[in-house]
Amino acid sequence: MIPLPTNRDENWRYANLRPLAKARVEAVAASTPPELNLPPPLPGFERWVFVDGHLASPAPSGAIARALDARVAGAAFAAQLDESIASAGVDFALARINASRGDEVLHVALPDAATACVEVVFVASAPGTAGTSYPRVQIHAGRRGRLHLVERHLGAGAGDAAVNAAVDLALAPEAAVEHSRVQCAGDKASCFDTLVAHVGERASYKLHTVMLGGLTSRSTQFIKLAGRAARCELTAATVANGIQTHDVFAEIDHAAPETTTRELFRGIATDRGKLAFNGKIIVRENAHESDSEQSLKSLLTGAGAEAAARPQLEIYTDRVRAAHGATTGKLDDQMLFYLLSRGIERGTAQALLQWAFIEAAVSRVTPSALREDIERVIVKRLSAVASLDGLLAQS
Repeated sequence: MIPLPTNRDENWRYANLRPLAKARVEAVAASTPPELNLPPPLPGFERWVFVDGHLASPAPSGAIARALDARVAGAAFAAQLDESIASAGVDFALARINASRGDEVLHVALPDAATACVEVVFVASAPGTAGTSYPRVQIHAGRRGRLHLVERHLGAGAGDAAVNAAVDLALAPEAAVEHSRVQCAGDKASCFDTLVAHVGERASYKLHTVMLGGLTSRSTQFIKLAGRAARCELTAATVANGIQTHDVFAEIDHAAPETTTRELFRGIATDRGKLAFNGKIIVRENAHESDSEQSLKSLLTGAGAEAAARPQLEIYTDRVRAAHGATTGKLDDQMLFYLLSRGIERGTAQALLQWAFIEAAVSRVTPSALREDIERVIVKRLSAVASLDGLLAQS
């Protein structure tokens, strides 16, 4: 039996792990998918839809991705993963459970110098008492390949769905992958995911994570800059309302010289919402001339709201540049006073400041159609919704 993480484990101290004990470990059985109300397909993207971890749509014409049996995909992809990451103890426990329980995998093998855009939509509809959904995506981007991947997690109904997702990526030298992940699950759902990325020489990985839904959500991310001059740009945004708990742990390992990280987090906690972002940067002894920057900021707008923005640095060489900043606080009184002094009503001024704060991260999400979908959800979740009417049309 694989031991589950607990709040006594350092990297899990802020996560809400109670749903793990309540949900059935068995995978949700395949069944006729319910009637779905999905957002429109993104222009230029091939779309795949999975319901409760099972393929629910036919393969797009000329698709580059394939839906594979999990055992076949696991055997084919094992050589791409870095064993030192895949054996990361309790932090990798949920990914190992996903590998042992999931039935289907979306596998993308991008040929050298090829270009592709893939959208995968995972819908959780079954309650946790019926089992857990195990979405999985495996990506191999060939040399100089260009891939834009959009990963959406949505809910159908108001049930307490349980989701344990896993994403594995391997980027060959000079490959470029832009990966946008959006979690808008049902209000009672619990969403856990583990992401592992291996970035080769002069390859570039852009990761955008947006958490808006679910009662509890945890994203665990391991990114290894394994080749010289590999680069990672990580952006995360979350809005935790009511009693939601959103937690992100991101470890970026500089394992080669001249590697670069740019990390930005913006989170808003309202009411009694809780959010946390733990950004861990490791620079190995041989990773000379590496460069990393972290900007982690949380905003509290409720009397019972909680937030933790935590940078961690482990540096084993002097030939490195590392900068980090982390803040948690309320709306800037001076900025609020400035807007009030210009005749703007207090509710509108507060909503505008919240919008500007979270938009610093959301504005980086591409394509624009996806970003606009995210912005519409944020408008509904922020306080003083009426004050933001028309803002999207003006931006």
